[in-house]
Amino acid sequence: MKAETRDRAVAMLSALLEGGQTYREVGRALGIGHSTVERQVKALLWQVARAAPLPGVPDVDIASLAQLRQHASAVMDAVRSASTTGGDHPLADLDEAEVLAGIRRIRRLSENANRDVALLLTLLCTGAKPLEIARMRVLDYLAADGAARRESTLPGAAALRGRERSLFFDSERACEAIDAYLEERTRRRIGVGEGDAYRGLDPHSALFLTEGGKPFRIRARSADDPRPTCPVLLATFAGIFRRAGWRGVNTQHVRRLFAQRVAGKGADKQQLGALLGLTSDRAVKRLLERRPRPLSDLVKDLV
Repeated sequence: MKAETRDRAVAMLSALLEGGQTYREVGRALGIGHSTVERQVKALLWQVARAAPLPGVPDVDIASLAQLRQHASAVMDAVRSASTTGGDHPLADLDEAEVLAGIRRIRRLSENANRDVALLLTLLCTGAKPLEIARMRVLDYLAADGAARRESTLPGAAALRGRERSLFFDSERACEAIDAYLEERTRRRIGVGEGDAYRGLDPHSALFLTEGGKPFRIRARSADDPRPTCPVLLATFAGIFRRAGWRGVNTQHVRRLFAQRVAGKGADKQQLGALLGLTSDRAVKRLLERRPRPLSDLVKDLV
């Protein structure tokens, strides 16, 4: 984050936490949209949290303005005293070898390893938002004969912007992980249906379930903000990243990684927008932005 942008983000965060303003009020005063305020403030908080946890605010609660306000003084002290250099590249070393190492750590540490690995690889291979993953159904992944639908469709009811789009499970590793999780569900009789279709699972049940076998609950962000969120799944992903050993990584970082890898294969902005459900070129461009890495990182282990 550039120094000028960071300074503005600190001022906006202060207005939110110490001044009690809303995102919309802060944006109106600066002549920018409330979504820009929210995005820049969250980017600042994640940058600070990568160096050290925010006092009283777990990673999953960084998106919660109410939680941040409960610890406003401590959060502002942490932000104002944080170093402005380093710690800005949580994806820098998230290559294939590290993904595999992370999966091994998850399998060793997670009490729900099959589901957690399947969730992680679904995120990595589709670039879908957590809310969209929470809304995916068994029939979005499986055909009636039990075959995995490598090229599927995310229904408008599940897509964040309400527009149907293509959904690809075209990854052997991801499909193997999802299949292992669904096999466990069948064995444990969780979300099963009638007959043998869809591998014996209820096709309309959620593709991923909580530890208690329930769909991940979706609710409004707050009484004043009707936008839907899925805090339990966000917390689940935070736990997955922590067990994988990926300090400072969140679902948006993985979505950015998906966009950069697909772009590296030759996808243009229009194709990326179609895959990610984005209609704005600016939104796609933000996902493709690459921050410069230190020279010492660039030359490390060249030979």
